[in-house]
Amino acid sequence: MGDLYLNVNLVLDSKPISVPYTANKTTAEDICIYICKQLNIGNLTRHVFGLRLSGKNVFLMSAATFTEKPSPLDFRIRFKVANVFKLKKLDVNTYNYYFHQARNDVLENKIPDIIYEKCRRELVGLGITDMFRVMLEKDIPRETVESEYKKYIPREVIKRHAFFIKKPIHETLGKLQKSDHDASYVKTEYLKQLETLAPEYLSESYKAVVDQDGSICNIIIKVSPYHPTEPGVKYCLESKKDQWNLICTIEDIGFVSIRDDGTTEISRRNGIPFYLKFNSLSILYSFISLLDGYYRLTCKWTFNICKEVYTPSLQKLHFMKCHGPVGGEFSYAKLEEKRGNRAGCFIVRESESKYNDYYIDVCIKDNLKPRTFKLEKISGGELIFTNDLANDLTKYKSIQQLMSAYQDPNASVYLQECLPPSEYDISPLLLCRSETLVGDLLTDSSVLNSINMPTLPVCINCKSLQVFKGQEKEGFSGITLVHRSMWKITKGKKIEVAMKLLKNNYSDRYVKQFLSLAGQWAFLQSSSIVRLYGIAFTSDIALVLEYFRLGPLDQYLRTHKETVKQVDLIEAAGSIASALWHLTENNIVHGRIRCRKIMVSVHDENSFIVKLTDPGIHTEYTPSEVHWIPIECYTNLNYAKRSVEADVWAFATTLWEMFMYGEEIKSFKSNDHLQAMRWYASGKRLPQPPICSSEIYSLMKECWDNDPHKRKKPQAIMRDVNQILYQVYNSRRVHSYAKVFSKADSQSLSGYSVNSSNITESTILYNDLINSTHISSDMSDYNSLSDSTSQLKLINDDISFDESCTYEFSTIFSNLNLSTATTSLDSLNTMQTVFELDDNYNVVLQGRIGQGFYGDVFQGMLEFVDSQDGEPRKVAVKKLKASSVSSCLQDFEREINIMKSLKHPNIVEILGVLREPEISLVMEFVHHGSLQSYLKIHKESLTEVQLLKYALDIAKGMEYLGTKNIVHRDLAARNILVVDENHVKISDFGLAQVIGTNDYYIVKTPNRELPIKWYAPESLRDGKFSVRSDIWSYGVTMCELFNFGEEPMLAHMDEKMQAPQQQILLAALEKGSRFPPPPKCPATVYVRIIHPCWMADPHERPMFSTLILEITDLMSQF
Repeated sequence: MGDLYLNVNLVLDSKPISVPYTANKTTAEDICIYICKQLNIGNLTRHVFGLRLSGKNVFLMSAATFTEKPSPLDFRIRFKVANVFKLKKLDVNTYNYYFHQARNDVLENKIPDIIYEKCRRELVGLGITDMFRVMLEKDIPRETVESEYKKYIPREVIKRHAFFIKKPIHETLGKLQKSDHDASYVKTEYLKQLETLAPEYLSESYKAVVDQDGSICNIIIKVSPYHPTEPGVKYCLESKKDQWNLICTIEDIGFVSIRDDGTTEISRRNGIPFYLKFNSLSILYSFISLLDGYYRLTCKWTFNICKEVYTPSLQKLHFMKCHGPVGGEFSYAKLEEKRGNRAGCFIVRESESKYNDYYIDVCIKDNLKPRTFKLEKISGGELIFTNDLANDLTKYKSIQQLMSAYQDPNASVYLQECLPPSEYDISPLLLCRSETLVGDLLTDSSVLNSINMPTLPVCINCKSLQVFKGQEKEGFSGITLVHRSMWKITKGKKIEVAMKLLKNNYSDRYVKQFLSLAGQWAFLQSSSIVRLYGIAFTSDIALVLEYFRLGPLDQYLRTHKETVKQVDLIEAAGSIASALWHLTENNIVHGRIRCRKIMVSVHDENSFIVKLTDPGIHTEYTPSEVHWIPIECYTNLNYAKRSVEADVWAFATTLWEMFMYGEEIKSFKSNDHLQAMRWYASGKRLPQPPICSSEIYSLMKECWDNDPHKRKKPQAIMRDVNQILYQVYNSRRVHSYAKVFSKADSQSLSGYSVNSSNITESTILYNDLINSTHISSDMSDYNSLSDSTSQLKLINDDISFDESCTYEFSTIFSNLNLSTATTSLDSLNTMQTVFELDDNYNVVLQGRIGQGFYGDVFQGMLEFVDSQDGEPRKVAVKKLKASSVSSCLQDFEREINIMKSLKHPNIVEILGVLREPEISLVMEFVHHGSLQSYLKIHKESLTEVQLLKYALDIAKGMEYLGTKNIVHRDLAARNILVVDENHVKISDFGLAQVIGTNDYYIVKTPNRELPIKWYAPESLRDGKFSVRSDIWSYGVTMCELFNFGEEPMLAHMDEKMQAPQQQILLAALEKGSRFPPPPKCPATVYVRIIHPCWMADPHERPMFSTLILEITDLMSQF
């Protein structure tokens, strides 16, 4: 059989291109990548493209394959980025493609928002703008373009006004010719006008049906992420096209489940699903792939919202633990934030420009910043690791094999721990994420009554609580008691609740943890999590929670085994998965997901609804809990209480409990939990329960993966469980695709009502309970007061804890660093700190982004007190460390005073100073970070002209400092910040000094480690600093610049000399040794700029004004 080719239409050419493919193997994503390579479109922006069936509003999902006779296709930008004009900087070829696609759509009247009757003047204006663009771009005479005006004016305009538009075209083009605009500017203006006319350009609409109150209704469903007032997914009835109803925003999508008949369930964060049906699978997949693409490009780049509509390349990256094309700046920042640049940690990422190249950013021993190495994938899937530190070009079959080859902690490259991508990475891949910073309007307490406040827990008057006598239960750990109670909400309305409080003898010891638990649970809004109604205060603190008559799930399963069906268990699994996801989204680790921690809310023939309770007061894990604890926590079981991945493992074991109807896991000999640990560490797992389907058991095993980073994520668990429930069991709905409220959600605080005839037991007031004697019993955590008469059964004999398993945990977990693992979520109690800068501004402190000798640098947000005054602004905040000595405070004060006096385009701007509660310097935030890191990251794309421009900026900044009689004393690439690809600024004035009448400054007793490699001989020998010593440092910095961030190495240093490093360096310099020219540094740059800075006699060194002239001349020659 001959080669097969697809015909694909491009907006750049009237003729389709032929793309080779293999039937039933090549995917739509493969085709997009092939075309992007042909058009020189990079790996970052290729994700906004898609393939559309020609002549139809139907796109192919990424994983779609092709038959031997496929339909012709259109290659289009499908996903509109948040800032279209940022595309020009990200990828100019993608930007040009977007322009031509938009231009074609305007000409062919294919943008629904542009209605001819309302926009005819604007359409003519767009046409004339396009004509002017062609004149500039192709250098075509005006007369020629005018004669071909029909190519540029939309058809609808020509059809109606062909004889009236020639004159305005001629006159307007004549005026435009007199301007000095270039083609790029004209393109931008064209797109700005289009954005005004059609802000929803690239939104998509589909026809579907919904069931409303038993009636089938035809609807139009529209995905419009950039609607000015209601962005997201919305629908209208076909009979009422002007009445749109918002379904949810893109961010509020949880997952999507589908069936083969075209029925679809959109799960939303508020817990209420939306059901609809499409009349064909092709339209269904087109719609879901649209939602999925926007979700990935807006919220979580690593996650597909529908199991059936996946991204093939994403699965490959997941297997490799590889990030997408996030760029080096993001990678370096993540290594700093998550691991503090600890040696051996590294990140693998795709190249932003080349499709078969990867980069490994490695934290090197005794190095402040990571180092980047190239990893190239060759035919056959092998990887070539370019280690220029050891001249290694070895081929490796996988990342794991590469890691095994670099396990020596003392080697130049050490690969111990690979940081995988996270769902919560806010990376450059989120091209559709809004960049707009919105401030909060300060309001007055008097207007709170008019605001629709969110439903939150309340402080409950203890007089409104009634407690049932003798109906109390002791918590599993014996620290808390739970009482069945009544809460009188208002007159005539009360509700049954569970009241949880600490036992008297534990109150003082655990009250802080008890309140912390309340703080975690208070703001969770999920139909799958037990609700905290409020807190009652008296001599004790009580949590008032939902009450469940049916009790805990483990007891319920044992006593109702005959009535609980397989589909019930799968529905319950979906509820627990939803609870786990909500906890993760709120940065909460449960730490004790068990069957006994799940309460049964509703069980009837159509539903089985359960809810996850709080974990209770944390105590040490018992040996019997080893089955719920993952192997990476075996060296310290307490790691499980702060790890999401541990919760995922526990979820799988809980699922196993459920499908065994609450049976206990068979005990091992003499409670030998170490033997059980070895059993799990050897790769063995609990066997498949008889009633459990292979799909559910497969999901359990994915949650029990040895590698915590490869375990299924909570959102993916929720998606896959619900897909099984929806596709296999038809979602158990009474009607096929419409359901708004579930029984469990039918109660709300505004409508609680309990018939008093149901309450026959005697009750007492809460106040009377406090001083009574508590009766303890060995029962589950809370709520069900029914006795369980069934005895626990032992699990079948499939499980045997083989004593031959003698795995050493110390070797199994050698590559896991759990004390600082990325799986540990930040504490709920970590709050953002706000400082008042002055009467008009506040500074909101965020995460740390760097650290120096005496201070830490944080990212922050400068906000107007009244947000109507302007948008928030990112800032950098330098704070003095609490441990700093008084001399450091003096240095910091001096740095502040110096920076307050400076204002120059090549020096970082100071915005203000905070004096309370600790002294802090608020500076402008420079997005690209240090020049040292920037050079390492972008060394393959930087040109000599760019490097010279950086050199010029630094020289100009240093010349300005000279006019202010300021000596910097710490000029190095690490202290230069990059504004953009053509602009840098000098920062870090921690060592700077103002010189007096003398032209130098003498340092007598330095109180810190000094950057001696950058120091002139007179500084090393005599402690003498001046503008001329800064010029020496400038030369060393230029060596760094042209060596792409690598520190220069001085030849002929006598390393055998028994003396401090400072004296060894000084001796070599005084003998005439100088740093050699970097390998890629042009000779003229080294001769004219760098080497003259290192004259032994300070007065023979060129001044910065001279260097500026030299650099300007060199730039004109390159």
